[in-house]
Amino acid sequence: MKLLKFKIFLLAFALSHITNAQKVTYNYIADSTNLETKKVMELFEVYLASKPENQQKSPFWNLQEQKEHKKYDFLESEFQPSLYMGFPVHVLGIKSKNGVYQIKAQFGACNENGKPYVLAVCNYFAKKENGSYKLYNALTFNKKKWLRTNVGFIDFYYPKYHKFNNGEAEKLNNFIKNICNDFGVTPKPIEYYLADDYDEIQSLKGFDYYIGMGGETKPSGKASGDKVYCGGLGEYYPHEVFHAEIDDHYPNKHYWVSEGMATFLGGSRGKDLHWHLKRTYEHLQKHPEINLNDLLDLVNLDEYTSYHYALGGLIAKQIYEKGDWAMIKKFMNSGKLDIDYYNAIEKYLGIKRGNLNQYLREQLKTEVQK
Repeated sequence: MKLLKFKIFLLAFALSHITNAQKVTYNYIADSTNLETKKVMELFEVYLASKPENQQKSPFWNLQEQKEHKKYDFLESEFQPSLYMGFPVHVLGIKSKNGVYQIKAQFGACNENGKPYVLAVCNYFAKKENGSYKLYNALTFNKKKWLRTNVGFIDFYYPKYHKFNNGEAEKLNNFIKNICNDFGVTPKPIEYYLADDYDEIQSLKGFDYYIGMGGETKPSGKASGDKVYCGGLGEYYPHEVFHAEIDDHYPNKHYWVSEGMATFLGGSRGKDLHWHLKRTYEHLQKHPEINLNDLLDLVNLDEYTSYHYALGGLIAKQIYEKGDWAMIKKFMNSGKLDIDYYNAIEKYLGIKRGNLNQYLREQLKTEVQK
């Protein structure tokens, strides 16, 4: 399912079940009559009822993670518009060890035909803080099982089977220094989680299951706050690091600007911009009916690339070649709306929206022939 349609589907499905929003039910809980277990159950229920999608300061979440992270619940933003978009929650189990409780919860519902629809199965932890139970991210506990190596601004976390590549790690640290220098911002320390398969990363974060899980293993990554998650990409995946280091400095930008810049500077899914341009060019040659004048209506080209990577990267490259970093910084602050993006292309490249189809097809041909 294409990304945009998938997001719309999730939202529509959630809204159709809004009468059950945040309803919490339980499987058999072995010690549900235990006073401490009941406190943990109540904690989870009141957190879910507190509109956690807003990520406001919460009396139900531990202070340390709230102090260190603006979006302290790392699972909240895994889905659009939020994990907490209204699906009923079914607690599958609660277990305790040495005063730490693990909560396993399913977010899902039933279709009208009775068929279950599961968005995700997630894990949370709870333990006492100043005498009262507070929630914790699974990542906080699970990352202790992985190895850690620091290189410059980056704390790398990886499974024990992985042989750490220090050369690639140094290369990524240099990318941070260079890109932050180019944009005139201060580098920030980040945590970089890597594994052979992205599902391993999701498990570390607390997912037993999430919709979209499975299929052919492909390189994949995501940035969130001060964290970068990479599956099958090793120690050097600058695309997501660009997002982690630069995005927050330019909140007034369109999605295509951000993804295009990240692909221009750091490739995507383990392939450089030229690879994505070549694949897109070949696809468009076979499909002359595709109208690039309506650029932003396009979503995924195929399972390996997307228009916002390839064409967004091409536009970013063209603007850089015309005006260097000074023009790029203006482009990065050109507005969030679709009309803002089209206006920025016209302003910085002199190309009106009605001429984009011809222009981009010609530029693609030029780039792939280099």
